[in-house]
Amino acid sequence: MKLHTTALAIAATLTVPGIAFAANTINFSGEVTDQTCSAVVDGNTDPTVILDSVPVSALNGTVGMTTGETSFTLQLTGCAAASSDEHFTTLFQATNATTSGNLTNTAVSGATGVALQLLDGPAGAPVNLAGGAAVEVGDIVLTNGQTSASYDYAVQYISEDTTVTPGPVLGSATYTLRYE
Repeated sequence: MKLHTTALAIAATLTVPGIAFAANTINFSGEVTDQTCSAVVDGNTDPTVILDSVPVSALNGTVGMTTGETSFTLQLTGCAAASSDEHFTTLFQATNATTSGNLTNTAVSGATGVALQLLDGPAGAPVNLAGGAAVEVGDIVLTNGQTSASYDYAVQYISEDTTVTPGPVLGSATYTLRYE
């Protein structure tokens, strides 16, 4: 019995170091700046942009068909008054991008063949979010003496297959504001 307990203790000791010495790295990144602003999207700190419902027929038949463009505003508020024009760059990163650089539909039992496409402004150019890297989109300018600024973006449905089926559509992207 004593030999069996010792063998189990040795086996446990040999397996624990593999877990304890795993490469567990946490990277932290920050910045110290003289400008502090709060960012809101369409007036909300935890935003959801609601797109209008669109018919399947508006997306069926051809890859790359778009419809349902919806604008949203990224606003900086509570900034220290600028003594000269100050620039902020918005960096968007898809939570789950398609190979075409759009936002994957993550809705459970959602529409198929469709994704969401981020635009650099209303009626603007598509933003390619493929590859997982953050993409610079837009220059928010806080003008001399001002304490708030805003920039308009848009999002729309895009077909990524010739056949689109009906259902809910959800997508997400993270954004970071970088003070220049």
